[in-house]
Amino acid sequence: MTGVESGKSRNLAAAIYLWCGLVLAAFAMSGVLILTMACVIADAAHLEDERSLILHDVEQQIMMLARDQAQISHWDEAVLALTGQIDRDFVETEIAGWLWEDFGIDTSVVVAPDDSPVVMVRRDQVLAPSEAGAVIADTADLIEAARQIYLARRTKRQDGYVVAGNPLEGSDPIYIADVRPVAGRMMFVIAQAIIPDRDARLADGPPLVLTTLKPAAVNLLADLNGHDDHGGLAIVGAGEIPEHMAWIPVGIEGDAHEAFAVWEMSYPSDIILARSIAPLMGLLIIAAAALLLVARRSSAALTALQQSEQNNRFMALHDALTELPNRVHLDQALERIIAGGGPDRCAILCLDLDRFKTVNDTYGHHAGDVVIKVIAQRIQRIVGDAGMAARLGGDEFIVLLHDALDHHSVLTRCEQLIASVCRPVAFEGGLADVGASIGVAWWPDNGLTANAVIRSADEALYLAKKQGGARVCFAASAAPHENAKTTSPVAA
Repeated sequence: MTGVESGKSRNLAAAIYLWCGLVLAAFAMSGVLILTMACVIADAAHLEDERSLILHDVEQQIMMLARDQAQISHWDEAVLALTGQIDRDFVETEIAGWLWEDFGIDTSVVVAPDDSPVVMVRRDQVLAPSEAGAVIADTADLIEAARQIYLARRTKRQDGYVVAGNPLEGSDPIYIADVRPVAGRMMFVIAQAIIPDRDARLADGPPLVLTTLKPAAVNLLADLNGHDDHGGLAIVGAGEIPEHMAWIPVGIEGDAHEAFAVWEMSYPSDIILARSIAPLMGLLIIAAAALLLVARRSSAALTALQQSEQNNRFMALHDALTELPNRVHLDQALERIIAGGGPDRCAILCLDLDRFKTVNDTYGHHAGDVVIKVIAQRIQRIVGDAGMAARLGGDEFIVLLHDALDHHSVLTRCEQLIASVCRPVAFEGGLADVGASIGVAWWPDNGLTANAVIRSADEALYLAKKQGGARVCFAASAAPHENAKTTSPVAA
């Protein structure tokens, strides 16, 4: 091996090791990328799950508060006790006693149609209505919304108005709910018109509205499932969200009293990383060992391949027996001429040996191979630089001419080919006497594509063979007056 070849082999080996190193780096990077993506996706999915759970908890708490408040706001007794002269015993027993003791409702306010408070209860204490000013101020929009819901849903019945069906069920309940700061504390708020459930009727006009408040505290949410699944959960106002904590808006979307549930999020990625680093490192070590082995074997194999590559490229385009160009090589050359689209013409000569089968049958295929090799050398010498001679297989040859393409010059070369082929071929054990027939076609005269012009030359060859062989026939459109022109064999 020369110094240049040795240097190429060393460069090739270095390239293989570099490639294997890059593969290992890519494998490591892909592992890190996949692990990172898995962590990001797991954290995002976990955050979405926590947000859904917390939002569901808040919605459940609001529904529970609405259900508890409806014990008063959807009751004939409440309509009768709170309309007109206030029944103080009812307020103390049912609102101050029942709503606080049984349901933990912190504050209850009954608001008249003119927005004046008529009842104020905080836990189990009945207070002066005037102390409800801050509550009414912070919930005025909900109170008005509750009135409008009632007026839109009420139906006339006998001498008054009612709300048909269960006003708490379905997708359009009669109450309005929110989570917001009220009188300085974050509260669940329910506002609902006080309506009858059976026999009582309301007079025409805006109704009384019962507004109830319950602290939006962590323990209230935890009570839903008996435990707190969300670490550090709290409900805060706008601008109070701590850094590095997860959050989700709660309450009425887009209103002026923004509230957010915030909590300390747990990260599944921490567990994923802790459990994945060791296996990933093990895989990298195994991959590195495997790639090292691959690099060593590939370096040896590719070095040998490099030595045979030139021969393989040659054999891919040449006939193994004669080393003439094969059909693929000739097709490529012809396609390049056609693709060039220039004014130059070219001629295709399809040549087939006469009496060659007798040589194979008499002397065997070894003698036939010797004859083919000698004939191929003769054809190559006659064609020379004027074109390309190729072997298609068996006793079939094809010649592409690109010089001296007038009819006379081509005919003269064909006669030379036939004369050369017809000279006896000596081989061990005998003497072969073969001839040749040739069909000629021109591009683009006899076809615009490679297949078309070769087919025209092949048809002309068929005509030459049909007329007895040892002659030349031209495709019809190339020279109509020469269509059946033949030449006699030339003596060796």
